[in-house]
Amino acid sequence: MPRIIDKIRVVQYERIAVSSQSSSSSSSAATNTTSEDVSSDDVQPGWHYSFEFFPPKTEAGLDNLLTRIDRMSRRLNPLFVSITWGANGSTLSRTLAIASHAQRFACVDVLLHLSCTGLTREQIAQILNMAKSSGVRNILALRGDPPHPKRAWKEGDVSGGDCDRAIDLVKLIRKLHGDYFGIGVAGHPEGHPSSLICDDGTTTSLEMQHLKDKLDAGADFVITQFFYDVDIFLEYVKRCRGIGIKCPIIPGIMPIQSYSSLLKMTSFCNISVPSSVLDRLERVRLDDEAVKKIGCEIAAEMCRRILAETSSTSSSAVDYNIGDDCSVHGFHFYTLNLERSTTRILASLGALDIDSPTSAGAALQENDTDATIGSETNDQDQIVTRRERKESISEKARSTKRVLPWKPSTMDNRSKEDVRPINWSNRPKSYVMRTDDWDEFPNGRWGDSTSPAFGELSDLSHFYSFTLGCDDDRRAMLGHCPLNESDVYEVFARYVEGTVPHIPWCETPLQPESFLIQPQLAKLNRCGLLTVNSQPPVDGAPSNHPTFGWGGKGGRVYQRGYFECFVSPDKTNRLTSMVTKHPSMIMYAVNNAGQELRVGVEEGGVTALTWGVFPNREILQPTIFDPDAFLVWAEEAFSLWSTMWLSLYDFGSESYELIEKMKDTYYLVAIIDNDYYTNDGFLLLNALLEVGGKCS
Repeated sequence: MPRIIDKIRVVQYERIAVSSQSSSSSSSAATNTTSEDVSSDDVQPGWHYSFEFFPPKTEAGLDNLLTRIDRMSRRLNPLFVSITWGANGSTLSRTLAIASHAQRFACVDVLLHLSCTGLTREQIAQILNMAKSSGVRNILALRGDPPHPKRAWKEGDVSGGDCDRAIDLVKLIRKLHGDYFGIGVAGHPEGHPSSLICDDGTTTSLEMQHLKDKLDAGADFVITQFFYDVDIFLEYVKRCRGIGIKCPIIPGIMPIQSYSSLLKMTSFCNISVPSSVLDRLERVRLDDEAVKKIGCEIAAEMCRRILAETSSTSSSAVDYNIGDDCSVHGFHFYTLNLERSTTRILASLGALDIDSPTSAGAALQENDTDATIGSETNDQDQIVTRRERKESISEKARSTKRVLPWKPSTMDNRSKEDVRPINWSNRPKSYVMRTDDWDEFPNGRWGDSTSPAFGELSDLSHFYSFTLGCDDDRRAMLGHCPLNESDVYEVFARYVEGTVPHIPWCETPLQPESFLIQPQLAKLNRCGLLTVNSQPPVDGAPSNHPTFGWGGKGGRVYQRGYFECFVSPDKTNRLTSMVTKHPSMIMYAVNNAGQELRVGVEEGGVTALTWGVFPNREILQPTIFDPDAFLVWAEEAFSLWSTMWLSLYDFGSESYELIEKMKDTYYLVAIIDNDYYTNDGFLLLNALLEVGGKCS
């Protein structure tokens, strides 16, 4: 259901259901809530949030932005992200590239900005078709920035293209594509710069009528310009409802990054700033970090007040109609391509869980320098330069909802996909690319991976490679001059500990569930069991468990212990002996030459590694191990030694020969422990540690 308007309706019905439950249990508390009551507490469930990003100017900035969108989509789970459109279509290729990446690989729905300035109808039709082919189903229809050298629109100005104004663009989209696209339009609580403003600072009735005309022409929702005066926004919503605008109105929130930028942007956009806000910032105006902290507090207070003062008075989802009142259920954050402030605001509103690694001093490390990706002053944006430091909130934050253990795709052709092999769990974009042309996707049960309906995983001759930056950046992470195997072991161990953010086989940091065994994993890697995938056993954890939960309330989730690693031939033999001694374990192994080894496997069938039991639903098993898929993954995994590591060093050098030797001699080993229900639940881990102890 990738149309934003449809997703908003679902969220609003969820909010009504929560409100109804709260009312039945505590009607007095529900009817007496004020803005002061919620000022310091988490807001109630049933609201949504989304993020805006803009195309950077450089290739390095673009690469870093894609990484940031991936991370924020995975950790924060926004309802959608919007990608802006440069003046006169100047960023067309980058905007579409970012939108396609976010929709296909970050698995988040995209709202594509589209301005009609200077575009013909044929060009607009072509852009819409390109968006459709990328899986994008939502358009923010805008007139756009005035053509150069005009500095601002004036009353009555038109775009200069075939569509004079945003309303013409809305009509054209509906004419060409019917209801396929969800359409948003812009709202201006303090008036569009080209409109006449009333004496009281509000927008004229003519501008309000223009907004209503766009919605009557087929637009679905409104996203507003950013503001800092909540009273002005609340009055704007009332005026919209008063003239019959009943669609969702999403307020735009821009976190304050610095005192000077606040003054500059509000002046440029004619945005008023209450004296109470300026007074709080004035005393720390020269300290950007302090300004950001207070700015996050201000934004969170704005959100709480808006939610509290616009709460729906409807008590039943049956008679509820979007827009019948002044309720607001979501926020659109103008991130400026930054991460930390938005994360802090959402955490303070109770929208996120904040993970805490259990090991002393351990930190999940990702870059969070929060340099503005693509800005004029930060074009280089080398955020792949790493250093040890304290973990930040953007690294610990985690959305409180998971539909499946992995993030589902937003593409229409993958809408029923609910099963994936575990091997690509740390390289999900590679799996999506490999299976992009499948005729259908496994749903309910994983079928025969060689079936024509599923395509052939091995047909792809080139593998998706996320970038670790330039060669110098990769050497900084993987080693400038590794001379022995222990140097390589240390890189893997430091990835587990968080001081190395990525390795070629893992494009995401360590998963939160692995925090429980983080010290043990680091020890195993320093002993030469080079981990690329693992999961601990789980026996009937509640489906709302903060770490292992998925699938909604009222269920129980299970998973078998799994460990996948590169090991030398000698250690492969030791692991073989270990598995032989434990009847509950099975092992699959293969080397770069294709030599296979199987231990404890009677018939190499598919094994469910993660499954869940939920009320009124069949058993779900979203993560599996397929021996055939493992062999395909192994081909990719061994190739990464060459493409992402070996290529860093001069041919014939000691470092080159070391990596080449490990690639050609090591085995990729996968071990499954079917005993997920014993008291300690860590039979596999303890057995591996025993093997590791013999290796040290």
